[in-house]
Amino acid sequence: MMKKWIPLSFAAILICGSITSLAAESKVYQGLGHSKNFRVGPGKDSEGHQVYSFNYIDASVIFDADGKIINVIVDALEVSSPNYDGESMPHFSGWPGTEGYNLTDHKTKTVVGKTENSVENISNEVNSWKTKRERGATYGMNPRNEWDKQMDYFQEKFKGKTVDELEDNFAKMYSDVNGRPLKERSANEKDKEKFAKLTDAQKKEVADITAGATMSLRDSHGDILEAIKKAYENRIEVTIQSK
Repeated sequence: MMKKWIPLSFAAILICGSITSLAAESKVYQGLGHSKNFRVGPGKDSEGHQVYSFNYIDASVIFDADGKIINVIVDALEVSSPNYDGESMPHFSGWPGTEGYNLTDHKTKTVVGKTENSVENISNEVNSWKTKRERGATYGMNPRNEWDKQMDYFQEKFKGKTVDELEDNFAKMYSDVNGRPLKERSANEKDKEKFAKLTDAQKKEVADITAGATMSLRDSHGDILEAIKKAYENRIEVTIQSK
């Protein structure tokens, strides 16, 4: 495994203040992981043509010697074909020189023509892509608790847990249907059955989770846990020395 020496001051910034006390020499591990998926959707345009999209999830994680998460930062890039009607969604219309794709007007939600796939137009599209964190309040999932805020909440919940513990918690307390935290009053029968099997302590924990975040950790929008797992697999040793 690669080994790297860095000064304490830089390491403190790197892990965002998550380590508050260190011995004369402490070993931590830094990893960067990705997951990606292609999606048929979301939906179709006003002329019935399919919308396509892809998601690319990044996870930057600091682990301790036991594999427990000290700090984690997750972001995601979601890009769709230009016939999707969401205004803040990054678009990709095709390679320069290819035939244009249906273009939807974000105000009227209807197709208004075809894209012009020139080098300039496609370059402008790619250069204007924003991650879900960068989209912030414009993402459009929940005005009172947008993606970036919910992800911040999950990141705090992940601290102190190993990748295996995250997967175990997900298997027990999250929906097999949509990857979201289970809810006591779910309308889905499978989720209701799964919730009923939880212990009282697990039911309380699920209630605490849904009070802070309700979005999925693993669905057609991307696999957040897979990105964290890859970060663990890609981790390198970072030895912190104090003077």
